[in-house]
Amino acid sequence: MTHGPRVMRWLCLVVCMTAGCHHAGTVPPGWRGEAISLDTHEQARRGHPTSSLDALNTDQGNGHDAQGLLQVFICYGQVLSNHATLRLSAPGKQTLMWDPGGTYGQDDPVYARHKDVLTRSATTVNEWWIYRRDRCREPVMEVFQWSLSPKQAQRLHALLLTGEDPADPAQTFDTDGSGLQCSNKVSAFLMCFADGRPAVHARMFWPHELGEHLWKQSPDRVLVFRSEGESQVYLRDTGSAATKQQDDPADRHGRAGDGAQADSLTEHRGDRQHE
Repeated sequence: MTHGPRVMRWLCLVVCMTAGCHHAGTVPPGWRGEAISLDTHEQARRGHPTSSLDALNTDQGNGHDAQGLLQVFICYGQVLSNHATLRLSAPGKQTLMWDPGGTYGQDDPVYARHKDVLTRSATTVNEWWIYRRDRCREPVMEVFQWSLSPKQAQRLHALLLTGEDPADPAQTFDTDGSGLQCSNKVSAFLMCFADGRPAVHARMFWPHELGEHLWKQSPDRVLVFRSEGESQVYLRDTGSAATKQQDDPADRHGRAGDGAQADSLTEHRGDRQHE
């Protein structure tokens, strides 16, 4: 007599309990959405935006923009959040796609994957969504976006590419990750090097936990792709009470405004060489 099915049911129950309840693609108050399709998003990427995307510029990332662009992807399965990845564009540089613990492009030299970073031919937002939807059978993907100054974008680009901080070569970061460590690696990188854009105060194991936190970090926009229902791009509704609450420093940093954010960053700086 085998106990395999019973053990698996108990294991799934334990995982769900420890992960907490979450609803993929749920948008908090204070955001207004506009429908977006793969076709219009692709047209915008190729420089032919439709009216619904004229002012959104949702997919920079060709390496020639005046500003940098940081994108964090949170991918959801049918039950749990599955994966977290990061995409970075810097002026004059090849766009990088960091897939910690993943295998995308691992055996394809066109991507020139170094550790877990795709250093060449980085996937577009559309390509990543199609891959996660069709190959990984994931119904929802969130993309959080922040514009960066050229200097900050260049710094993060060097960190991902070489593992060294150009501002302080003694500070290093290992972009190689094992399975189930994707969100932990992405949150650690943001905590140590993002300089508050976005502000991350701790490592987060579950991708959806990181996603819930990033909604509060004033992203420029958030794309939510859904395999069923309408995909949308969300901008902050600056006149709403919920947005004003998110702008409170204590809420933005995810903890009381008593210097704990700075203390947390200082505490974890010594971990950089051990990533």
